[in-house]
Amino acid sequence: MGDEDIYAEEEVGGGEELEVGEQSSAIKELLPKILRWVAIVVVAIIFIVTIVFFTMRIMTQGTTNQSYAVQSPEYATEPEVMSWYGLEEIRTRTADKNPSTVIIKAKLGYEWENADIQTDLIQRSEIIYDAMRQYLSSKTAAELTPQTEMQVKQEMKEKINRLISAGKIQEIVFMEYNIFQY
Repeated sequence: MGDEDIYAEEEVGGGEELEVGEQSSAIKELLPKILRWVAIVVVAIIFIVTIVFFTMRIMTQGTTNQSYAVQSPEYATEPEVMSWYGLEEIRTRTADKNPSTVIIKAKLGYEWENADIQTDLIQRSEIIYDAMRQYLSSKTAAELTPQTEMQVKQEMKEKINRLISAGKIQEIVFMEYNIFQY
């Protein structure tokens, strides 16, 4: 080997090697610093947990006797399974002095798999559509608000049930219910 190889090995190794005594003194100097930081972290965690515990205890004090609202029977029971017949989108104007535009997309719910009602709805779909359009155009925008939606559905259901003969519509749902004032 040449001199260059020997000098290259010294440069890679850094030229200095720590002896055993020097290594243990480095660990002795580093160990207290590590232990101090571990102790600080443990104390901080204990402090945070204590604060959270007492805060939660104060916040929940006196709330053990809360009563919950009684669930409405409308939502307490599981809805009946029905077949649905979708109507085309209905667009009309209200009976106001300055008419609003009403856009409704409705589905009619009837007895599950009752082919007679389904056939009747299909055969009379134009008549049903026109009856719903006439009903909506006879109302004012104030009578068609979301607060009166259940009443509107009930009146529409009664009107449709007078038009069909094979059975009864059990429910009407609105997929869209929009009133635009211009």
